[in-house]
Amino acid sequence: MEINDFKSPLPPRRVDVLDREAPLTPPTETISGPKPVVSSEKIPKKFPPYYLYGAIVLIVISLALLVVKVLIPTLKNNNSAPVTLTYWGLWEDSSVLQGIISEFEAKNPKIKISYKKNDKTDYRSRLAGRLAKDPETEEVPDIFRIHSSWLPMFTDNVVPLPAATVTALNLEQDFYNVYKNDLKIGNSYYAVPLMYDGLALFYNKDLIQKGGVDLPKSWWDLQTTAAKLTVKDEAGNIQIAGVAMGLTDNVDHWSDIVGLLLKQNGADLLKDNPDNDAKIIDVLSYYVNFRSKYQTWDETLPPSTQLFAQGKLAFYLAPSWRVFNIQDLNPNLSFEITTVPQLPTLQDISDSSANSTANLTNIHWATYWAEAVNSQSKHQKEAWKFLEFLASKDSLEKMYTAASQIRSFGEIYPRISLNSKIISNPKIKPFLDSANNSQSGYLASNTYDAGLNTELSKYFGDAINGLVVNNSDSISIMTALKNGLNQVVQKYHLE
Repeated sequence: MEINDFKSPLPPRRVDVLDREAPLTPPTETISGPKPVVSSEKIPKKFPPYYLYGAIVLIVISLALLVVKVLIPTLKNNNSAPVTLTYWGLWEDSSVLQGIISEFEAKNPKIKISYKKNDKTDYRSRLAGRLAKDPETEEVPDIFRIHSSWLPMFTDNVVPLPAATVTALNLEQDFYNVYKNDLKIGNSYYAVPLMYDGLALFYNKDLIQKGGVDLPKSWWDLQTTAAKLTVKDEAGNIQIAGVAMGLTDNVDHWSDIVGLLLKQNGADLLKDNPDNDAKIIDVLSYYVNFRSKYQTWDETLPPSTQLFAQGKLAFYLAPSWRVFNIQDLNPNLSFEITTVPQLPTLQDISDSSANSTANLTNIHWATYWAEAVNSQSKHQKEAWKFLEFLASKDSLEKMYTAASQIRSFGEIYPRISLNSKIISNPKIKPFLDSANNSQSGYLASNTYDAGLNTELSKYFGDAINGLVVNNSDSISIMTALKNGLNQVVQKYHLE
């Protein structure tokens, strides 16, 4: 490259190129002329070295913080062992959940699910005992199933749902109203429902058609129709029972029936006043009349589920899962299901002159289970992530399909938006029709809790037996019952 071709960043100027062959000799003449004028402008100085050192230090500190806060945790998470969540279920076999669990684990390779189906016997007591154990030495569930009525017994063991999970599930809008009343304390939910169930009226189609009667809408309809369908032999023994009500020992789900009547009659187990006492004793008196007055049931009969399956019981009140029991006992039984009877909206429920044309209540009974997260779990974030996945529409449908492979239908959806998927099934439709108008209570049967429901049922059972067997007066009955109720309220801090 010629020197003239050198491209300088400086402004162009004339360059005298010296002959590299010529000798460099000093000038022989003295150059005279005016002295150059020195500009008064200051020449910019370079930054002192310590500014540069400070900038370097700041850059180093920033990089160190980046490594500590971002890179190290990321590498640690990528290299950490998978989290294993222990999940205690109750009713569903692992085959129903395994496909969903595998799908979740594939999407979340750092989270593993260990599902265990528990035996129903003393489940609540065993669960409470295990939650008190040290997870380092015992298997303690991170996620567990509880009945909706159990929250007062597990207030120290459950943690509220994160707001993000409530929003993601659309829990406020897409789930039935009963969940807000049961699982929400203050502004927080404490469990996620994966199913719904309640009480409905099963009926024998052949007996109804043979008797030429209509399905009852009110309790007065039921008592009249059931009495008409009851068949006795010459000795007065019941051969065909009209409805299984009036006693406790051989009436499956009697406590749910009483709980439903209490709700419809406006009684509140937590209130203590004369008006409320009158509502409770009215319900108990009405209930025992099916044995003592209408004589549609007595103590000589086998358990109501068994008798209904034998085709010798016209009406039977039960939750949806009893369908499977009945189908197992008698696959050929012709039966259908409708919604439960209602009370006329009158002050005195003993007024038998009321008829089905009167205005009726629209209150139904819910009894169901939900999933909670252990407040002592070290993996709550992962647990809620799994439950959010489990309660999604897609997962619920897949679980329902899997369960339907081993029985006639799966757990009834808790989501309103999935209602249309299964409402065409006549065995399910009555439960869906009544779900959003259902209420629950502390008289739920078959929870095997050896606690709140069991204790309340005992006090109400004693009251019913006192009325129907011992002919005790209502004042002494209510005195004993109220003493029992107060003990339960104080023991479990009910509000």
